[in-house]
Amino acid sequence: MTTLAGLMLAAIVHIVTILLIPALSQRDAVHAYRLLGAEGHAELVPLAASPGGMPVLQEADPNEVTAVCSYDLSAGPVRVVARTGTLPLGLTLHRQGGGVIYAITDRAAIRGVLEFLILTEAQYDERVANDEEGETSRELRVVSDSARGLIVARVLAKRPSDRGDAEALAASVRCGSVE
Repeated sequence: MTTLAGLMLAAIVHIVTILLIPALSQRDAVHAYRLLGAEGHAELVPLAASPGGMPVLQEADPNEVTAVCSYDLSAGPVRVVARTGTLPLGLTLHRQGGGVIYAITDRAAIRGVLEFLILTEAQYDERVANDEEGETSRELRVVSDSARGLIVARVLAKRPSDRGDAEALAASVRCGSVE
């Protein structure tokens, strides 16, 4: 009976430890790329190791250009604006600790622009309370369960000659404070 109890306790500790790894890890993407995009626009992720110690993407597609913009919702909501072009563009929001919150592609663009707000639950509630009664809000609002995270822009360069255009499109993503 004691051996069985010991095995059950070991199994519980093992499962809890595995589930806590993402929350306790300091080596997730948000920590690695938190300095990119702090100026309000996405910055390209290097394809090769950089002198500043910026990690490279694992198993990256050589035909894909990736740019990252970090956000911190403690200062208020963040507006993301991306212009679309002839190359496929995708945006994903990643929470601190791992996991995708939201994903959108250039097919959802209106008049060539993708635009949305990232908010915490409290900021969302405040914004809804301030909306005019009877008037429908036309802005896309994404609620994040984490105050910090990354906006990752990926652009596919269909041909090698498209690489420059793909880099320009990925780096043109804006992500800054609403106010």
